[in-house]
Amino acid sequence: MNAQSTAVGWAVVGTGTVSHAVASDLRHVEGARRAAVWSRDVRKAHAFAQQQQFDRAYVSFDQLIAAPDVDIVYLATPHATHTPFALAALDAGKHVLVEKPIGVDAAEARTIARAARANKRFAMEGMWMRFSPAYIALRAEVASGALGDISSVRATFGLPFGAKDSPAWSADRGSSTLLDQAIYTVTLARDILGEPAGIVSNATTREDGVDLSLHATLLFDGGRFAQLAASMVTYIDPTASISGTNGWATLAAPFWATDRFRRHSGDFGDAFDAPVDRVFPQEGHGYVPMLRAVQVAVTAGLTEHPLHPLTDSIAVMDVLDRIRSSWLPATSI
Repeated sequence: MNAQSTAVGWAVVGTGTVSHAVASDLRHVEGARRAAVWSRDVRKAHAFAQQQQFDRAYVSFDQLIAAPDVDIVYLATPHATHTPFALAALDAGKHVLVEKPIGVDAAEARTIARAARANKRFAMEGMWMRFSPAYIALRAEVASGALGDISSVRATFGLPFGAKDSPAWSADRGSSTLLDQAIYTVTLARDILGEPAGIVSNATTREDGVDLSLHATLLFDGGRFAQLAASMVTYIDPTASISGTNGWATLAAPFWATDRFRRHSGDFGDAFDAPVDRVFPQEGHGYVPMLRAVQVAVTAGLTEHPLHPLTDSIAVMDVLDRIRSSWLPATSI
């Protein structure tokens, strides 16, 4: 760690809504020091630093990653900027936590992984779902056979985040429902069923190529399947379920950040009349377990976290690339 303090110095790059939630949750991580924040807009940078009690604000990214008291850089900028910012931070000797998606495609994810290994620095995609106590417990129950042999997964995430012609969404920024919302559905499907053997998918896109809504069926060996859907312009029930030969479990909305799930299992009577509810306390906005895990890993000298290694991020990006390439002639609006 830095010579100035035994605390771990965190820097936040980007001052959007997610950055505010992450910065707030850092207050609950013992030993985390809110060192610096960066934004292209000097007023936003200083306002963020004041509101979230960071030591200082930068309008020069190069100055931020040169600061000796910054150990971990959390990147929450537009998708298209994740890779250049991550590479610069890693080359400057910083550890990085990159808000999902880690890049716009699998090639970028592999580039970041190579840079992290070359610089012997920690790098991880900010897939907070994987660190959620509820999600960890659900995966453990599935692995224990509580639902029997798993046959299918359903995961959907549709929330209207703004007007479909919003300038905030652009191809230049890497805007994408596939990368923003569907990444959670694919991560869940892959965690439960493994690597898909086939994919059938379609999407609705804008004229500039930004995908606004999509649905996909992932096909797995043995007749298993996952039904996925995502949208940034309309509601699609933001829950998920896992089904098997002995029952099913449902992750409550929003499934990617839930604190609970319900398991229905056993014979018909028990499955319908005696479900088991599992509820877990949520720390802060839900990012605390991930942030704590990253800090512990960095302090221990790890360059990846075993709960979400770079190989898994790359594998998910490979599936997202396959979904995109499988789209039928897109419906544009």
